[in-house]
Amino acid sequence: MFVPTFQLTHKRKYLTNYQQMSVQLGGVGSNYVYQDYDKPYYPHGNTKLVIINICSIGVFLLTKTYYVWRNKQKERVWNALTKEEQDEYLRTTKLRGSRRLDFRFAH
Repeated sequence: MFVPTFQLTHKRKYLTNYQQMSVQLGGVGSNYVYQDYDKPYYPHGNTKLVIINICSIGVFLLTKTYYVWRNKQKERVWNALTKEEQDEYLRTTKLRGSRRLDFRFAH
């Protein structure tokens, strides 16, 4: 199936912008982790970094849980279809990528 180059470039442009904004935000935030008043052992700065890491682990676990849940949900819908309905779906669906019922997230 033909996918216009404009659509792919358009998505890539926004993803690149979001990635750059994340890097910039990380740079701004990192300037406030270690402060002069916190020298020489930086207990407050180290506490901030530990909290950031714990939050990151939480985000990773929630993301993993979401992907497992999504796969189970799609599997349930897919298995509820008969073989003929599955074949019809594969032939006629206009959905692409992760929106398809036969797509499973790798996690």
